[in-house]
Amino acid sequence: MGEDFRSFLKDMEETKEGGFIRINKEVDTQYEVSAIVTKLEQARQVPLLWFEKVKGHTLPVVVNCYADRGRVARALRVSKRALNQRVDQAYQYPIPPVEVSRAPVQEVVIQGTEVDLQKLPAMMYHNTDGGFYITAGIVLAKDPDTGDCNLSYNRLMVKGKNRLGIFMTVGKHLNAIYGKMEERGEPLEVAVSIGNHPASAIGALAIGPYHENEIGIIGGLKGSPLEIVRCKTVDLLVPAGAEIILEGEIAPYVREEEGPFGEFTGYAIRSAKNPVMRVKAITHRHNPIYQDICGGQHREHLTMATIPMEANYFRVIKGAVPEVEAVRMAAPFTLIISMRKKYEGQARSALLAAFSADLYLKHAIVVDHDIDIADLQRVFWALATRVQASRDLFIIPRARGSSLDPSAEPLGVMDKMGIDATAKPSLERFSPLNTVPQEVMDRIKLEDYIKNFPLPSQGTRD
Repeated sequence: MGEDFRSFLKDMEETKEGGFIRINKEVDTQYEVSAIVTKLEQARQVPLLWFEKVKGHTLPVVVNCYADRGRVARALRVSKRALNQRVDQAYQYPIPPVEVSRAPVQEVVIQGTEVDLQKLPAMMYHNTDGGFYITAGIVLAKDPDTGDCNLSYNRLMVKGKNRLGIFMTVGKHLNAIYGKMEERGEPLEVAVSIGNHPASAIGALAIGPYHENEIGIIGGLKGSPLEIVRCKTVDLLVPAGAEIILEGEIAPYVREEEGPFGEFTGYAIRSAKNPVMRVKAITHRHNPIYQDICGGQHREHLTMATIPMEANYFRVIKGAVPEVEAVRMAAPFTLIISMRKKYEGQARSALLAAFSADLYLKHAIVVDHDIDIADLQRVFWALATRVQASRDLFIIPRARGSSLDPSAEPLGVMDKMGIDATAKPSLERFSPLNTVPQEVMDRIKLEDYIKNFPLPSQGTRD
């Protein structure tokens, strides 16, 4: 079994891509793991962390697997610069999976009354969380009409030995599939894959048409077919190289309190009545490794989602406006677009294409190609010096967006805003930039003028 979660971890430990740390001191699943991740992020560090001793549990825990773009890129055998291109290629050239009869993830099979979700080191991240959560599980479900398999990430609240509260975003594919089954009065069979190679994670987060083959996209990302195996108790095929699989079903018309939960927006989403998954079986490898993704605004939660988002936005927007050069998710629901504008109105076309690409998008900004979209200071400089609100800003009122936006109306109804922050009428005819002649910049060496260069840090100026 190549290119599975364990081979990924082995490669990361050997190469230390983005950092790799084994922690021997015992940690608690309540707050302590997220506290360690938070402190490291405050120091601008996102190493992959392997917790060998977890209080009350026998399984080790790994976090931050996808927190670093370089780490994900290495797992896909490309450079960071080529990461979006690799994702786009996987969309265009998916590789179908292959079914196998035996799989590492079914070395141990637990069914019926022996199922106990509380043996898994589910986490509580924040003082607002309503319970312990499984966050790194890829949920697999099959459309009853087409047979197409859908993959998604959904937060799962542990509610007992065999029950999980599940949040499904309105307007997303899993919610649509569940709605079809609920109309028939039948349960939806689902499986949850825990401990996944980055290719599976990025593929599961693929944004595209309802019928898009996400398992094929995973194969495209890997460069080889994903090996899948049939579940023991539900009619689904799951990644053979995962660490743990939860098999079960979501009953129709059953709702229980789920939440609160600290989401990627940085706010706690209030509890609500949500569906419940009953787990019928747990299968896993011998000595499984439990993967976690710290909830909230932690780097991994944001990075893993923005990689496929950016690839999808770039694909859709460039299809409408070929002059688009790059895109970047700068914050939740906020996209920055770079382009070589050729004529007036082109930037607005790019903005409209962006809003059509995904319902989650709330704010979009277009800048000229001379602005580094990874440098928010330069983006704000373009907003400050190239925008007149009456001319360059437009609002789409009361459109569907994300129900996770705390400022939205019920079901995610919101206003969407586009800003054309390009120079008018063109960059070439706009006011010239102040620059020191390049010849002088190349000639001047600070160490010739300032002793003990580089200068010691003077802290951050207010």
